[in-house]
Amino acid sequence: MQSIPRRRFLELTVVSAGAVFGPVACSSAAKPLPPLDTNQVFPQSLASGDPRPQSVVLWTRVVDAAHVTEDLELELEVALDQAFTMLVTLDGNSSRKLVAQAQFDHCAKTRVDGLQPGTVYFYRFSYENSDGKATTRTARTKTAPAEDADVSVRFAVVSCQDYAGKYYHSYRHLALQDLDVVVHLGDYIYETTADPSFQVSNPDRQVVFGKPDEALMLGTTDAPYQAAQSLDNYRDLYRLYRSDPDLQAVHELFPMIATQDDHEFSDDCHADFATYTQGREVEQETPRRFAADQAWFEYMPVDLSEPPTSDWDGTKPFPDQLKYYRNFVFGQHFELVMTDLRRYRPDHLVPQDSFPGSVFLDQTALTALEGTLPDDAAPYVDIDAPENAAYKAALQTGADTLNILATAVQGLINVQFINDSLTTLGVATPAPIPLDMVGLERGYAFVQMLKTDEFSKIGSHYVVALNQFNALALSKYQASQGASEQLMGAEQRAWFLETMKASTRTFKVWGNEVCFMSRHIDLTPVTLAPAALRIKISISAEDWDGFPNEREALLQELSALGNVVIVSGDLHCFFAGTPFSLTDSTKRLVEFVTGSLTSTTWQQGLTTLAGSGSGLPPATQFIAASVGTLLTDPDTRPNPHLAFQNLSDNGYGVFEASAERLAVTLYSVSAQNVATAPDALPGALTDLFAQQDFEVVPGSPDLFRTDGGTRERWDITSMGWVAAS
Repeated sequence: MQSIPRRRFLELTVVSAGAVFGPVACSSAAKPLPPLDTNQVFPQSLASGDPRPQSVVLWTRVVDAAHVTEDLELELEVALDQAFTMLVTLDGNSSRKLVAQAQFDHCAKTRVDGLQPGTVYFYRFSYENSDGKATTRTARTKTAPAEDADVSVRFAVVSCQDYAGKYYHSYRHLALQDLDVVVHLGDYIYETTADPSFQVSNPDRQVVFGKPDEALMLGTTDAPYQAAQSLDNYRDLYRLYRSDPDLQAVHELFPMIATQDDHEFSDDCHADFATYTQGREVEQETPRRFAADQAWFEYMPVDLSEPPTSDWDGTKPFPDQLKYYRNFVFGQHFELVMTDLRRYRPDHLVPQDSFPGSVFLDQTALTALEGTLPDDAAPYVDIDAPENAAYKAALQTGADTLNILATAVQGLINVQFINDSLTTLGVATPAPIPLDMVGLERGYAFVQMLKTDEFSKIGSHYVVALNQFNALALSKYQASQGASEQLMGAEQRAWFLETMKASTRTFKVWGNEVCFMSRHIDLTPVTLAPAALRIKISISAEDWDGFPNEREALLQELSALGNVVIVSGDLHCFFAGTPFSLTDSTKRLVEFVTGSLTSTTWQQGLTTLAGSGSGLPPATQFIAASVGTLLTDPDTRPNPHLAFQNLSDNGYGVFEASAERLAVTLYSVSAQNVATAPDALPGALTDLFAQQDFEVVPGSPDLFRTDGGTRERWDITSMGWVAAS
């Protein structure tokens, strides 16, 4: 990929605002130019973002088919009124000339400084060529209130807006709200065209790359699809997504503060590594990561010119070419801290290519870790020992049938795995190893983690046995002095905690891309489950459930601050709860997980995950069907912090921070309606959305809700809503 010259994109176009020209009369001296088609010249409309008390970023993209390789000059106007009779001076003038550079896909982005706090502004761009003039639609934005302003702030939280086969009804509903800012927690785009595991093929809402030869080919012969790989591929996604009228309308109404999750680059990514082949290949794709980051920076209205952030610089090595974790203060009562949990994180604790039979904690290590040998430790043998040569030969000879690599059959191997492999191969010699053979040591193997296939996300990223996973996580955490679970990296982590501790706002809100609270299920008493599954299970190890020791460390730090609220995305469902410390339930936080705007819901995803080809027995399909009940089972109590869940709907959340409370409304719409075109919806838009109201009050770590006029508090002891005092 061609690197971008080392110069700051934003610093080239910083505009200083001043006094107001006004009122401004229209001039009749100049003959007006013939109008050009605005939708063709500005196909992605315009947007604003990263509002601060005296500044905001304004964005657009211009297209001139006759000058595709040239830089294009634009004009920006900012006003206090929609009719532009009260123009704001820009560098002493009534407008400002800007350059949309060809090297940035003719995106133009400028930070306007010198604005008034808490003020609504209107803005528009225009472009002229020899054929005429085009002007964007008029958009509005709003600066953040002054840091000492005693005002309430309303903001929406959104995430996960897949375009393929889905419609942005939630954005159209959100556009009806009275908001100061929209917070986007990532997955603004999805890098794939029609991944059959979670996307649908719809000719009316389909992703097609202009340069398909530059894209990654994925899937099977029967179900092929592509993923963005080149800079032009990623730009195609932003061009397409931002052509949607409902998304455009939201950008035209409200400033946005955004971060990335995984799909801006690659599903389940970590650093510059993709995970499509499930461990069959080493997928370090640095040029692809650079392309993804550059396209995001070009198209998103972000201001990364002040520390700790840094603008795009393609000459720097990954991950330093782009830094976008940052914080925003909105008056006395709301501070937003946005993190980046993908580019600095280590690999998942269980690699996708972990050999199922391999022992990851032998008897000595497991006993030292736990203080005693757990009852569920399983016998193993050294497959390389001379007395086990026949077993090693049998497994290596049958490697293709077992769908394993012959070279992986080495070291300490779980006995049950060996015996099951012999059964699969149908061999009588050698005979199975007796599980109660005298002298066998016991430990933990990946197969006990539910890792039944050598190359699989099951048992590594998703659906892992909790006891074994926690033991592995703790051993790695101790050995690495915490580095194995640092999703933020050391530098960001230090900044994050320092920023949270220094905040004096009433509510300190963490914009956290992936779910923080645990989502475990306990199948121990479930007779319907196969014997191997009558255990405690963590449904995901891809988010904070996959990094439990770092989560506990952060929870201890954050709960001591008071009034910390987490807003999360990624999961494609709604949760609300009070995650608490494993050692002290009084140390707790409040977290809200908002549903995806359009992407396949968590319930739908679990159903797919438990289906054929997942690597799990067919009987596990009951997990997907009963997951809501299993998550909140009052007998097994797997998640006493979990107060609310909606696993089947899409939607978003609206929050209002004031001196008295943080009020929260979660708006949900059925997945069926999200897949329905606007003109085919079964009723009025507002009638299709349900809502659930919550609140957090200063000085309390509790979650409250209003139900039928009654105010209730979530009680973790009874796992129920009780009357609030």
